[in-house]
Amino acid sequence: MTKPLPALGLVIGVIATYVAVGASSYATTRLTRRLQLFRDDPGQTLPWLALLVVIAVVLGLLMMAPAIGAGVTTGSGLLLTAVGLAAMLLPVRQTIDLMKLFEFPGSRYGSSYLLFDGSVILFGIPLLLVGIRRWTQESKLARTPMPPGLAQGSSGYQSTYPQTQQWGGYPGQQPYQPPQPYRQPQDQPQSQPQNQPPQYPGQQQ
Repeated sequence: MTKPLPALGLVIGVIATYVAVGASSYATTRLTRRLQLFRDDPGQTLPWLALLVVIAVVLGLLMMAPAIGAGVTTGSGLLLTAVGLAAMLLPVRQTIDLMKLFEFPGSRYGSSYLLFDGSVILFGIPLLLVGIRRWTQESKLARTPMPPGLAQGSSGYQSTYPQTQQWGGYPGQQPYQPPQPYRQPQDQPQSQPQNQPPQYPGQQQ
């Protein structure tokens, strides 16, 4: 059983989500120009679409990791929720300055519209709730005493629990055998004597 590291996953989730939001903000801005300029050339949009797919796959794999998945999910939801709330609650000037943190240095494209209209809250809150639930469940499992000698491959423990036989018993225990039906002595076939005299006239011995 892999030892959960939710605190490490929380840090990784915040950093990975920050990079993902910045990269996706740049990509979505380029994709939005397709509608603004009425471009029908797929070659102008496919690279940015592929970038969004790669970002989503990487984040998904990090959230699925057994050890850090709960922390990554919580950190990702926490950052997205905080950004969405800040965009709606802070003054406009401070909001613009905050969103500049998600822009590439020297880029002439601004941040994505999703960062300004609070839409990231729709993704942040579900991820935050799921991450907290997973974190709580994994913490309870980590505090639950394990059976003595239970093998934990990734933690370096070796199993000392007695190995059972293939039929499911314990060492030294005989396999279960179904009881044999009791047979009466008269039911057993009796051997006929070899020198039995003939019982009928004309019968050969």
